[in-house]
Amino acid sequence: MSEKSKLFLIKLKTSIRKFFLINDTPHEIAVGFALGVFLGIVPGEGITASLILSSIFGFNRLAATSGALATNMWSTVAILPLAAKIGTLISGENYQSLIFQFQNNYHLGYKFFLSKYVFFEIALPLAIGFTLAALIIAIIAYAIVWFLMENRKIPIHKTN
Repeated sequence: MSEKSKLFLIKLKTSIRKFFLINDTPHEIAVGFALGVFLGIVPGEGITASLILSSIFGFNRLAATSGALATNMWSTVAILPLAAKIGTLISGENYQSLIFQFQNNYHLGYKFFLSKYVFFEIALPLAIGFTLAALIIAIIAYAIVWFLMENRKIPIHKTN
């Protein structure tokens, strides 16, 4: 293993260890992480939104930021096919038609993207799909993090 790989693994292990030492309840950490995951997956949101919303709702800001960082940017590419499939199932659009329309018309520029046709035929199904896919993944993330935090070896007691 190269020196860079070893250094990366050490940093990753340290970050994970620090995450499990957050001084908060398992629910607050898990809901903060799930909020970050949701906002990290939905295009256009992310770290800033997760910090603001976690502060407003009183969730753990560190966990929310971690969730957004864990899913930010790269997840959009990975979730796009699932989001398109969910969006087309709900909107009644054809999946292949949606992809075909996008590929044939994206070169027309910003005026095309601001048209009513694009909004209802392409953007809305994708937005619905991304929102529902992000919600499902965030619920799964909540359950996993809650379970891990509830069963961590070092008990943490919240202080007021």
